[in-house]
Amino acid sequence: MAIQEEKSGKIAWYRRIGNRIVLTAIVAAVLPLFLLGGTVAVKVRLDLLRQTVAAQKNTMNSLLHGFNSLFHNYRVQIESMVGLPEMQSMHHKRQVNIVQEFLDQQKIYFGCNIYDREGRIILTAVRNHHEIGLQPASGTIELTADAGYVESFRKVVATRQPTLFGNDAAEFHEKMLFLMVPIYDFVNPEEVVGVISCSISISSPDIHEIVCGFPIAESDILILLDRHGNVLSSQGHLPEGLRGINVEKISRSKIESILLDLSGITYLGTVSALPGSEGLMLVARPRHLVLEFLNQLLLDLALMLVVAFVLAVAAGFFMSRSLAEGISILVDAIRNVAGGVVSHRVEVRGKDELAEASQAFNDMLNTLEKHRMMDDIWHREWDEAPTDKTDSPGPGVL
Repeated sequence: MAIQEEKSGKIAWYRRIGNRIVLTAIVAAVLPLFLLGGTVAVKVRLDLLRQTVAAQKNTMNSLLHGFNSLFHNYRVQIESMVGLPEMQSMHHKRQVNIVQEFLDQQKIYFGCNIYDREGRIILTAVRNHHEIGLQPASGTIELTADAGYVESFRKVVATRQPTLFGNDAAEFHEKMLFLMVPIYDFVNPEEVVGVISCSISISSPDIHEIVCGFPIAESDILILLDRHGNVLSSQGHLPEGLRGINVEKISRSKIESILLDLSGITYLGTVSALPGSEGLMLVARPRHLVLEFLNQLLLDLALMLVVAFVLAVAAGFFMSRSLAEGISILVDAIRNVAGGVVSHRVEVRGKDELAEASQAFNDMLNTLEKHRMMDDIWHREWDEAPTDKTDSPGPGVL
């Protein structure tokens, strides 16, 4: 079937020499550029992600250092108060004046609660509301606080270490951080007799300066989260309607880089737990902005591939045109010879292999034509030679 197609002049496009030359030119021009561009794009992508993560981790370390220093100062202030004998006595009447005076002097604290080691409420005080703490409080911590707050209280009693708890559903409808500090026994300093929990408003100047005043890129977001992932405070343009993120799979023991989807936008972020706290700090940037340079590079590469493709097609077409034309002429001449015409000659163009083939073809035709002339002469002489029948002996003659 293929031989019949070739004899009839119907050759498949992929078998034509001209098309092969064009395809070869396209592959030779586009493939190296594609491989080089792909390698560069992969390396640039990795470098962009690596640089962004490194910058976010540096930002996170600076934020954690600021929070650590801030909360250390808070702990020192509270520990200086709970070290007084009146506070260690765990008697309401001896504690109330000290706590109210502390709240009046330290404007950053919204209020204080004092519990004994069993979780019974001894005192509740609120800044600028002295009448609230005048009467002894009643009840237990399990009945007045959520599970995270109770868990933090038990942790302080067990470890004798201060802890920080963030909550966006606190009393008085304020977003609060609760700094819990153990109260030690006056006689036996190794024994915890109670816990004081001082609430700090997220909108306080110190915290606001760290969260909202820290310099970040215009496209970045900085979010302070509680243990449940609810947004306590933020800086930057958060996606509309964002109230929290899923923090179930986030490690709280190290600074971790994550990809997260916030309201349909994919962010590349770095998250870490606050020191001595179950709260989280998140720094993130939209991934399409991280890869913006790569996207522009890929666009430029695509344009280069298109230009290379067009040039390769044009170059391959002009290169194959002369070759295909010479081959077509030679093929037509061969078909003429197959039809018995040996007087036709092929024009020899250039000095390449095709020119040599054309010259060899012409030489072949010269030889064929010479042999044909010799055959014609021989046949003509043979036909014209006289025949004398009398000179031939007849049958039976000796």
